[in-house]
Amino acid sequence: MKYNGFYFWMFKSPMKKVLAEKYGREYAADIMKKSKKVYRELVEKADDIGDDNPMAYNELFALAFVAPYVASEKKIPPETVQEMMRRSLYHIKWYFAKTDLNTDKGKAENKKSVVKYAKWYTPEKEAEYPTSFKVDFVGQPYEGACYYRITRCPICSYARNLGVSELMPLFCELDEVMITLQHGVLHRKQTLANGGEYCDYFITGNKERP
Repeated sequence: MKYNGFYFWMFKSPMKKVLAEKYGREYAADIMKKSKKVYRELVEKADDIGDDNPMAYNELFALAFVAPYVASEKKIPPETVQEMMRRSLYHIKWYFAKTDLNTDKGKAENKKSVVKYAKWYTPEKEAEYPTSFKVDFVGQPYEGACYYRITRCPICSYARNLGVSELMPLFCELDEVMITLQHGVLHRKQTLANGGEYCDYFITGNKERP
């Protein structure tokens, strides 16, 4: 993938703060310094899924948290990585809170990037980038629902190749956190990380009943 350091830069401070609280400032500074280099390496070694890929940000986002785990040689436990993820999301909770999933406008905004991706990932694009996200809308629970599912995930595949699959369920939990911050609820049956056939996203507002 083409390197973009934005997400690492954005989450560096809250990640470092969690490490400092648990292991001291010196250790935190050392790991985050190493992580910056590791992040670049992880991104550049990842499969090319297209520079203009509308969903590439998902992988860049996830690798920001993989970097300190790899930089520590997996000495930082997944539970600490999970706290780093949560703290990072709450660091920008104002951004997610702008979307209200109890409104039609909020649901449309939430689904916009996925619909954009589905249109972008033509058969020609799939032939060019065969390991990119595979998305469909099969099995929509009811008319007007904010629903889609991912049947192929490059993040999951890359995590497995890197030997850090234990982090994948934590990334899946982040989906719930993000949607909660958007005043919504994620109703999920399965994920690729837990051996499912797909990751389903059935989203309602937190004032609705599914």
